[in-house]
Amino acid sequence: MFRLFQLSILSIVFILHFSCAKVEDPTNDNPDVVSVQIDSTLSSFYPAAGPGFESIFSFTIPNTTSFDIDLYWYPTTPHGIYLHFNNLNGDVLIDNNGCILAFDSGIKIDSTLAGNWSDTTDGAFAYDYVSNPSANKGNLAGKGDKYIVFRTFSNIEPQFKYYAWMRVRVSENGRSVQVLSIAYQKNPNICLRTGEL
Repeated sequence: MFRLFQLSILSIVFILHFSCAKVEDPTNDNPDVVSVQIDSTLSSFYPAAGPGFESIFSFTIPNTTSFDIDLYWYPTTPHGIYLHFNNLNGDVLIDNNGCILAFDSGIKIDSTLAGNWSDTTDGAFAYDYVSNPSANKGNLAGKGDKYIVFRTFSNIEPQFKYYAWMRVRVSENGRSVQVLSIAYQKNPNICLRTGEL
């Protein structure tokens, strides 16, 4: 009876140990995820007489033409840096104020992720908090390296969504955005995790 009790205790300890084990970082060898290291800092556009654009990534998804993602500085009130999809076949996850949401590594990206897809609206990385200190502080400024999530879709088959992430660093004053890396899932309507390569 005592031996049975010992085995029961050992089984419980074993189950608790493995059920509470820390989840590892996302996989770094997923053949269905395309990733690119980038070092693109949008800073030279401040201050700008007009919108300043910087193309940061271009790729081709099935049944569509080349897909470009741009950062741009827009000098109207409130001055800010925005994410733009040049053919409008993409959107980014934003909050109710139009500010791009920030995520940590390992977050599952799919249609169930909380937030609002920006549709044809450009999401705001940050505003110029030096010139406009009362502007909404958003989710990224001064927070260090964070992930944002976006998706692209085909011109011909818009029901197919291609999920993606971008690792960025936004300055405290909102005048600079550094893009560090980008990755996307090659297969439509299939999830991936922030940081997955």
